[in-house]
Amino acid sequence: MLFEQEVGPQPPREVRSRIEITSLLKTLQQSRDPLMVTFSERTQKFQSFIVNVDSATGYLWLDELIPRDGDRFVEQGEAFRIDAWHEGVHIRWSCPAAEKVNFEDAPAYTAPLPEDMIYHQKRGAFRATVHRALETGIGLIKQQRQQQITGTLVDISATGCKARFAGDLSKQLTPGELLEQSFLELPEAGRLRIALEVRHVVHDESVDESHVGLRFRQPPPAVQRQIDRYVNTLQREARRLEKDDLF
Repeated sequence: MLFEQEVGPQPPREVRSRIEITSLLKTLQQSRDPLMVTFSERTQKFQSFIVNVDSATGYLWLDELIPRDGDRFVEQGEAFRIDAWHEGVHIRWSCPAAEKVNFEDAPAYTAPLPEDMIYHQKRGAFRATVHRALETGIGLIKQQRQQQITGTLVDISATGCKARFAGDLSKQLTPGELLEQSFLELPEAGRLRIALEVRHVVHDESVDESHVGLRFRQPPPAVQRQIDRYVNTLQREARRLEKDDLF
């Protein structure tokens, strides 16, 4: 089963089946998972999304790149690599080139479906959803700017979390950026200092809200125990609710 929760991290595997490739791409599209786009021999990273997958024609469509200067590299016919993450799975593939087109009256890029992809189950940890009612806090601290950005958790695992913040943070946070003096505020545990690595940033214009994927970087043992305890509590509650739904 695609994206099945594994017991632990698995070795990368190559996916060559057209059916499985199409299914993976459609899952990324439906989940609005951000794509990280990197061009060969360039260090700058760009963000995009899959806007359409058509198995009949053998093509996919990507949203415009952010930042927009990625347009120039696409129009020059440069090859690029795409990395995406979904529920602990890292998916990547190469695209020799793409063509700029209009899709549903908006600028987009179209490219052939990949002939192969790398599928890597990297996280074995259970990821628990944090309900809005709990309003579990998180703070991102950028020391250079003496800036603190506060928000709430969307979900959390033993190794990372996704958080919700007001406004557009896509230009303030960069994938790979390390925020060493950040914190989590968990029920009963209080404020926990922790280093966080930015994995991806997605701004939802409809509600002017940013979702940020974050990885915990070498938390102290005492902090890791508090995180594990909280994840286990959420896991037990989720299982209890699932059991109640059966009756």
